This record gives sequence, C-alpha cells and structure tokens, in this order.
Amino acid sequence: MKILRNVAVVAAMGLATSITATPAMASADQYLIARCKSGNFGIEISARYRTTGTQHLFNQLSWRIAGNVGSKNTVRFYFMQDAQPDFVFKAFNYTGGKTGSRNIWVARPKPHKVFVRFGARFDTSASSDPGCTYQTRGI
Repeated sequence: MKILRNVAVVAAMGLATSITATPAMASADQYLIARCKSGNFGIEISARYRTTGTQHLFNQLSWRIAGNVGSKNTVRFYFMQDAQPDFVFKAFNYTGGKTGSRNIWVARPKPHKVFVRFGARFDTSASSDPGCTYQTRGI
C-alpha cells in the first residue's frame, strides 16, 4: 500500500512539473486595420500578428485599393516603434494591382509599442498620381 501511495505522489509531482514547465503559447491571430483616402481613391490595409509572452510577431500584410486605378499602384508599409522620436525598424514596398497579400516575418519585443504607418500612390490616368498616408493604432 505504501509503495502505491509513493508511486501516486511521484506521478502527481511529475504531472505538476510538466504543467508548470509548459511554454507560453501565442495568442490567436489579431489585426491592425486602417484606411486612407484621396479623392475617389482609397486603400484599406491589414497587418496580421500574434502576441506571445515576449514578442509581437507579424506574419502577413494585405491591402485592397478602391477606385478606378491601373495596375502599377505602389503601397509602402513601415513598422514603427512608438518612441521619442518614432523610428522605422522594418519596411516593405509593393507595386501591383488593386489587392495584395504578402507573408512576412517581423518580430518586436512585447514591451515596445508598435504601429504600422503606410502610404499608397494610386496609378491613375491623371497627370500626377494621387496618394495618401495614414497609420494603424499601436499595440
């Protein structure tokens, strides 16, 4: 009987150790979403990320352009750290049609407040292509 009790105690201790040693898992997907507009043209962007116990991990950028535009629109994304002054720690530049999505890998320590600043230059038939810039909320 005493042997069975000792086995049960050791097993319970092993279970408790395995529970406390489990690493922190990442949260579900979250999104930073923002829009900007210039006249009849606009863009909506989305930056997908997960937050772990120690980092913000961005893994996808996507965008959708509204308006009668051509196939050479330019979209720029700047990953910014909110500081005095703010600074860019990663940038992406894409040229193409009205919609797009790119898988990326950008990590930043969780204590740093991060946001995404973006800009678009719309390919139009006008003599100069309109554009707009804006930024997401910070995390």
